[in-house]
Amino acid sequence: MIYFNYKHKLLFSCLVVAASHNITMAKKIEDNNETSSNVSTSNGINNNDVDMRAELEAENALRRARLEKQLSGIVDKIERLRLEREHARLLKDVEDEKVREEHDKAMRLLHMEKERLVVEMELEQVKFTKQMKVHHVQIAELEMKANLERSHTQLLQEQRNRLQAEIHALQTAVDREKYTHKKPVYLKEPLRKADNILVVSDRCIPLNGSIMPWSANHIVDQIQYFNNKDSSSPIFIIIGASPGGSVEAGYHILQAMHASKAPIYVVVKQYAGSMAAIIATLATKSYACPDAEILHHHPSMNYFFDSRNLPVLEEDCKMLKEIWERLGGKIAKKMGISLKEFSKKLYEKSVTGDWREYADGAKKLKWVDYVIHGIEDTGINALPNPDNYTWKKYFEDCYGFDASSNAPLSAEITAYYASAPHDFDYSYRPSQSKQNQQAQVVSKLNH
Repeated sequence: MIYFNYKHKLLFSCLVVAASHNITMAKKIEDNNETSSNVSTSNGINNNDVDMRAELEAENALRRARLEKQLSGIVDKIERLRLEREHARLLKDVEDEKVREEHDKAMRLLHMEKERLVVEMELEQVKFTKQMKVHHVQIAELEMKANLERSHTQLLQEQRNRLQAEIHALQTAVDREKYTHKKPVYLKEPLRKADNILVVSDRCIPLNGSIMPWSANHIVDQIQYFNNKDSSSPIFIIIGASPGGSVEAGYHILQAMHASKAPIYVVVKQYAGSMAAIIATLATKSYACPDAEILHHHPSMNYFFDSRNLPVLEEDCKMLKEIWERLGGKIAKKMGISLKEFSKKLYEKSVTGDWREYADGAKKLKWVDYVIHGIEDTGINALPNPDNYTWKKYFEDCYGFDASSNAPLSAEITAYYASAPHDFDYSYRPSQSKQNQQAQVVSKLNH
């Protein structure tokens, strides 16, 4: 497409101005010639002047023809330029029309697409609105169900809380029934003479089973505890059933008893043999139930698989004799007889040297100080748990066995506890073979 620029406009203006000037000059010359002709005619000019005038007119005509031709060329050029400009304008209009048509077409397509999208959007909006109505209905139903469930859950929770409160109240009442509101009675003189009943408090230390170093340590620590708590009220060592045990462990208990600021009374409920009998006999005061048994005998040695030569055996016998003099001598002194007489009487009562007496006989021999009709234990303020009164529990407490797994709690079987160096066994064990003892232990564990 052709457009007029600044140079074209300037050239066009120059050509128009030049053509106008030439035409103006030609007209002025023609006018002058006419004027001269008129003047000459009026003044009577001669023929020469006419000829000159004719020449001038011819020249002017020729010049005018040239100028007209030149002007015609300029006009043609101007017309050509105008036509070119018009052509360019028409081309531009055609192109603008084409662009406009394309734009209109694109706009129509866009409008059509917009209308289609609007229709689709309206359809989707209708679908969405319909789905939302369905969802709102479902949500309303779910909320209604949730509210019902919450109400039901709240009702159940209230019922549960009420039942738990009732159960707790019942359990509290049951638990309260398992306890007494009475406080233990601490008497300086625990034997009630009116009915010969021994009144004990919660300051009781049980002694059951074999006396071993670990059980002796427990008893001694309890003696220290009760002394630290109250050094004036009596402490009771309650012997349920004990065959005796380690001499060193027994010494440990006796030393703690004699060093105690609080008086320590020993009570034999069922059976006290050997070292346990010595502890009862050498106590500050000792009590025994009517059918309780007390047994004294010489200390003994258990070697089992250990082999010893004669000098060692002589040494052991010497130490056994010294132990007997220390322990048996104190018992004989309390009985009012000599140690030799006491030893003689042991074998007069039994060929094995095991002198067994019931409580009444033991009192006559001064092995115990009092035979009581019964025990009033004011320290028991809770209903005893039956789980603590089974064979397994008794066997574990007395002999150190884990009866449920058939395995000993300690590294060695308590029934065959190996004495420590310079220690001796002082417990009552009827003579029997090792195989029979093992069979009995295993049988008891299995049952």
